[in-house]
Amino acid sequence: MSDWAGMNEAVPYAWTGGAGIIGRLMFHARQVQMGKRKPWTWALLFDLPIAFGMGWGVYGLCVWASLDPEPTISASIAASYLGPYSIDRAFTWFGSKYFGKGSEA
Repeated sequence: MSDWAGMNEAVPYAWTGGAGIIGRLMFHARQVQMGKRKPWTWALLFDLPIAFGMGWGVYGLCVWASLDPEPTISASIAASYLGPYSIDRAFTWFGSKYFGKGSEA
């Protein structure tokens, strides 16, 4: 089993940020294939902060869960592909399923 120990402090952020970029590029390529985006637009540039944010957010979650680098990088790719909107929808669905549809105060 490998871990992040013994690496420079920036290495995990570089790996997970890069994985986030790969995930967003996969999402962008799929959007281009479906005809929803053009190959080169400003939207591709604006996806970079999403990619880094999703990758680094997943890195924090995986550190908390004590996961090795390999599943952490895979989770970063998957989360970046899904994007914040899909993850927000999943949390909303789980929240309404397990905690009710509205807050009754």
